Amino acid sequence: MAYVRRSLAPGERLIYQAHFNWTYDLQSALWFALGLAPTAMRALEAAGMIAGPDRPFGFAFSSFAVAAGAIGFLLVVTRSVHKWTTIAAVSDARLILKVGLISRATAEIALEKIESVAVRQTILGRILGFGRVTVRGAGVSVIEFPDLAEPAVFRRHIEEAVSIARAV
Repeated sequence: MAYVRRSLAPGERLIYQAHFNWTYDLQSALWFALGLAPTAMRALEAAGMIAGPDRPFGFAFSSFAVAAGAIGFLLVVTRSVHKWTTIAAVSDARLILKVGLISRATAEIALEKIESVAVRQTILGRILGFGRVTVRGAGVSVIEFPDLAEPAVFRRHIEEAVSIARAV
């Protein structure tokens, strides 16, 4: 958000900022749990809480458990950083998408140059309230936003800002 506030021109104001849907966090948690499951099984076996033959989980499984736990942790961290560093916003002059923490990629389209705004939602996306917004500008400029919460609301804010910008 700081990037957007710093990049606003004098007199330009922020109209709307889109957010990720709660399902993005749920997916991260599921990947983390899936990665920790083998580690938890190995810990239970080491504590003697799993009955069965002596040491049912060998070295190979222990190695797999550590790798799965590390991969699950890395996926959660990666997805969290992506969520925290992705900003989709509409100002009264332009549409902004900023992605990245250390390396940064930005895409901006002046509102007067926007030709179409499309929303793509799957059936699950409609039920859970997320989808992708694609904005086409004059020329070859296209911005495809990641899955966002309430994409129809985001589209409405874009279209309202475009109509106001074209009327001025």
